[in-house]
Amino acid sequence: MKKAIYWFRKNLRVTDNPSLKDAIEQNDEVICIYIRDYSTYSPNGLDIGEMGIFRKKFLDESISNLQENLKIFGLKLNIFEGDIVKIFDEVRSKFNSDNVYGSKEVGWYEQDEEKRLASNKFNLNLYDDQFLIETDKLPYTIGDLPLVFTHFRKKVEKLVQIRDEVKISNKKFEIKNYDFEYETSNESGEIEINKNSNFPFVGGETSALKRLDSYLWGDNRIKKYKETRNGLIGTEYSSKFSSFLSLGCISPVTIYHEIKRYEKKIIKNSSTYWLIFEILWREFFRYVYLKGGKNIFLSDGINGNIFNKSFKKDLDLFNKWKDGNTGQDFIDANMIELNKTGFMSNRGRQNVASYLVNDLDLNWTWGASYFEKHLIDYDVTSNWCNWMYISGVGNNVKNWVFNPVRQSDMYDKAGNYREIWLNKKIGQQNIEF
Repeated sequence: MKKAIYWFRKNLRVTDNPSLKDAIEQNDEVICIYIRDYSTYSPNGLDIGEMGIFRKKFLDESISNLQENLKIFGLKLNIFEGDIVKIFDEVRSKFNSDNVYGSKEVGWYEQDEEKRLASNKFNLNLYDDQFLIETDKLPYTIGDLPLVFTHFRKKVEKLVQIRDEVKISNKKFEIKNYDFEYETSNESGEIEINKNSNFPFVGGETSALKRLDSYLWGDNRIKKYKETRNGLIGTEYSSKFSSFLSLGCISPVTIYHEIKRYEKKIIKNSSTYWLIFEILWREFFRYVYLKGGKNIFLSDGINGNIFNKSFKKDLDLFNKWKDGNTGQDFIDANMIELNKTGFMSNRGRQNVASYLVNDLDLNWTWGASYFEKHLIDYDVTSNWCNWMYISGVGNNVKNWVFNPVRQSDMYDKAGNYREIWLNKKIGQQNIEF
């Protein structure tokens, strides 16, 4: 009898999951495991603590939904907490298999987990299925990856064909229960969603596929994506796919092909292209991470701080920034939204990051860590590489500085966004710190 352990990490879905497909179709018995970890990274001088309540909630909802979707195949998701090697050793002992399927991850912590399991004689079958573009299809070696996104994009668009989605057969197993010492429940406490939240969506694959369908086919929102993507209020100014992508509740391949189907049946325009463009940015940063490794967590980033920025560590000043108490209305409103909902628009993220680095001269890694703690859509590559980019230590050839007064005049001229989160009428801004 062929047995396999299926290891879920940031691929919490059954749709377009090549490694899960093979695990199911190539084995007579499969046990599914997920190791939950609420920890976050804290840079020197800052104790960031474990992930925030909204990020936790979305993760636990996604795990619960996966549990339900696996039942279609007669599979139970076993949830664990603790040391990864001890957990896998226990599973191997009781399940009598060291054959592990799953997806490769790009984070150094996740890669370290893989090395630890391999050194403990687990047979790892880890698939390169978390990318839009598989690494062996990339027209560059990782070492030769260009610093500039445009160079990457143009070559990829010209030379790379995106793989087809995969579907799992209708095979069904008989659910078996094992008494594991490290197994835990998935019971999240009730958290009230702020009435003004721009991201009120439930976590999980089911919700992700529903959102994809509604954004494209239900409301045709995608056809004006380029014009609305810098919005600040509501659920429809942007796709909101990033949170689902961050946990692998949906694959970028699924989104890509659905956009292509939309272009064939409805319309192909600059907006449909721009959403694919943003997915390619996400893809680019994943490769940047693979190339840069742990350097993305250092103050000098991957380009050595070519603009010679000072990055001081002032906890009092940082606390004013994170609490939305700087006196700069646009910055404060965005930070308050993050704290109260776990979400912030892309426009807001660019502004608060620039303000922390360029106006307050604070260490950008502190801001990146704070985002890691709170953002529902936290993704290690997108978060840290975007912070590097804004801070002048990443994939950039110029120094990015955002003027929050000018930005608020461009994107919140009437003050509606600021009034929601500051709970006051917007008048003359105090732009001095």
